[in-house]
Amino acid sequence: MYKVLFILVCIIVQDVYASYCYPDFCQNTTNFIPESQEQCLLQPVKRGEDCKEMRFENLGHVPPSGKALAQVSLTAYVKDLEDINEKATAFNFSITNINFDRLITRYQNLGDEETSSCHRVKFYGNVTTYPLKEFHLSCPFSNNSFENNPYRLEYLISGDNYEYSRKLVFIVPNHRFIDQTVKDVAFYTPFIYIDVSDASILTLYIQPLPQRFNVSKYRVWMMNNDTNSTKEVTLENYNINQTIHHNFSVDNGVLYFKVAALHPICHKYGCINSTSPFISIKQPSHRLLIMIISFIWIPPVILYVIYHTYKLYKKKEILKRAERKPKCLLVYSPSHMAHVNVMIDLARYLRYCNINAMIDTLDIAESTNKDPVLWCNESFHSADAIIIATSPQTDEIAPVIYRNIDNQALRLLKENYPRRNKRYYALQFPYCKANDIPKEARQFKRFTMPEELDKLVKTVHEVEYIRFFGVSDKDFVDSIKLAKLQIVKTERNFQAVEENEDLLLPDLQLKTRNSEILQLKEVDMKNTDSSMNSTVLKNFNTNIEELNLLGDATDGNVQTFCFNSTNRDSEFRIDTFNL
Repeated sequence: MYKVLFILVCIIVQDVYASYCYPDFCQNTTNFIPESQEQCLLQPVKRGEDCKEMRFENLGHVPPSGKALAQVSLTAYVKDLEDINEKATAFNFSITNINFDRLITRYQNLGDEETSSCHRVKFYGNVTTYPLKEFHLSCPFSNNSFENNPYRLEYLISGDNYEYSRKLVFIVPNHRFIDQTVKDVAFYTPFIYIDVSDASILTLYIQPLPQRFNVSKYRVWMMNNDTNSTKEVTLENYNINQTIHHNFSVDNGVLYFKVAALHPICHKYGCINSTSPFISIKQPSHRLLIMIISFIWIPPVILYVIYHTYKLYKKKEILKRAERKPKCLLVYSPSHMAHVNVMIDLARYLRYCNINAMIDTLDIAESTNKDPVLWCNESFHSADAIIIATSPQTDEIAPVIYRNIDNQALRLLKENYPRRNKRYYALQFPYCKANDIPKEARQFKRFTMPEELDKLVKTVHEVEYIRFFGVSDKDFVDSIKLAKLQIVKTERNFQAVEENEDLLLPDLQLKTRNSEILQLKEVDMKNTDSSMNSTVLKNFNTNIEELNLLGDATDGNVQTFCFNSTNRDSEFRIDTFNL
């Protein structure tokens, strides 16, 4: 019931936004029946099997001789969805100098082809005689749940007697990293997409950063996972208003791109980088003639086929895992500010490594409701992996806004752990003791930082081999070194205070010690007398005159009253007194 209602709301919201996502000269209609002086008709967004099953691959990728290739541009921006009080990433798909009759576009999730949406546009009138200068489609997604997912945009262009299609692939950027509110260039993510229509040449497109950041150069890495090779180029933007593009000649293999903006405040590899989806390239294979002379060749051929099949299977598994950006929640105790800085640098490094690392210090302020408990609950349930870090035990309280987030996360861990639907890991830092880890995480697989940082990244990605170029762990390692100096010093001061607590009352302690020494001496003397004559009875003499109970001084002999006791008789007997 609620799912159906949610889908209806999304459709209604998207239909509302659709009225603002195409030019004024284009009419939105369900039937392609032109009216007088109508230049363009556009069908509403279509979904379902008809959109999913459309095929563009066999139509060719270039226009016939004498026809120019349509100039297409794809740009990302942030749309404020006021009706649902959210912001989301939207795309502006624009074409200049239109000289064709029909256009079909389809956005499709690379990991889930069921998530597809299509547009159909038909142009009328004297389009060929008086071509339109520009046509655009900028309909946003219904919400921000599509962000950080790999997508492809396919479009079909048809003329009088020809048609061809092109294909673009990209990762939908998170709206928080391309918003106008981002003031630091180190956190602004450039949007990139790749034209994969031609199997031998890939064209990379980069949307320039806003002019306020003053960025004119970008560093690009094209990596081949099969051959472990890398091509690195630096591209310069000569026109801030135009998209940067570059052609790459490619070979067979699984390829992907990384792009980073170059700026003086960032390190030598550039600022935060953008990553493309994985692209599988298969060139037309040459014919292989195999002559089987005898049955001796059959086993090697079978083994080769099995090995080749296994490699294809592993490649598909790597592609499937790499298509989705893993999410992980970092859980720690803010017991020292140096430790908090270490966790922040770790989160930034993991984000550079294509991992959506969620941490309270950076993300709660950017969340919709800005409620720490709600953020913790949502982040925990959406995370693929939970990483719990050892935190030092000190008497210092870090000046952070959000406290007890770790306790809330550990409570959720206790409730969720029996379901076995997440992966759990622990981190050991050099400035922490082994037993500083919460008891709930002592049995988890533990990684020693910073030595096993690369191993942690591979484990979160669930791959045996992965490389990230332009990513440096220097800030993370430096923050650990600084924490070792500061936290160890704090612990020593804390221990020194505990050792000197006995010095608070020196006079009283001195008297107590002297009293204890005297008591020990008396006990030793009594033990010595007892050992010298164990058979002698103990006599207790009381000299009444010495007590001077009446206050008079008396002379003469003093009569002494004695009380004798035996070891076997402890009675009080009055007849023993000479009254």
